[in-house]
Amino acid sequence: MKKVMSIVMVVMMAIGLMIPAFGTAESVKGHSEMYVYCANGKRLNLRDMPTLNSSVLLRLDNGTKVGIIADMGEGWARVSANGREGFVKTSFLTSKKPGTAAGSSMFKSFAAKVYSDNGKKVNMRVRADINADRIAQLENYTSIQVIGETGSWYKIKWANAVGYMMKQYVRA
Repeated sequence: MKKVMSIVMVVMMAIGLMIPAFGTAESVKGHSEMYVYCANGKRLNLRDMPTLNSSVLLRLDNGTKVGIIADMGEGWARVSANGREGFVKTSFLTSKKPGTAAGSSMFKSFAAKVYSDNGKKVNMRVRADINADRIAQLENYTSIQVIGETGSWYKIKWANAVGYMMKQYVRA
């Protein structure tokens, strides 16, 4: 009897752990914008079709704002993010901006210019990673707005795009 009760308790605990992951997704209906919510530094895949087997277009960081284009049903939404359109699982979207890393709310944005010693264009990327997809290549002395920082990268705004640029290529 004790063995059966132990098994029942384990099954109930497992079901209890799954309910928050699958049963509490916020609806995208009525929202024009939402935010990516991924725990533990993970990123959300922006896909080319509303299936888990489709190609990944981008990986979106926690807190990334996405424009809601359509609720596709079956837990998928068509969204726009970082200048691209694709599909994401709605269970990773929230209407409230997730908390940011400690100290990041103290960052004061500032105007700056792109600068490279050799005069070549500088890459603006979708995340703070040298291997991340490129959003644009900006000319030397292009005006940008620095809106945050992550390690050796600045989060920047240029035109209508938000992305990342290595600090060494930014001058205030």
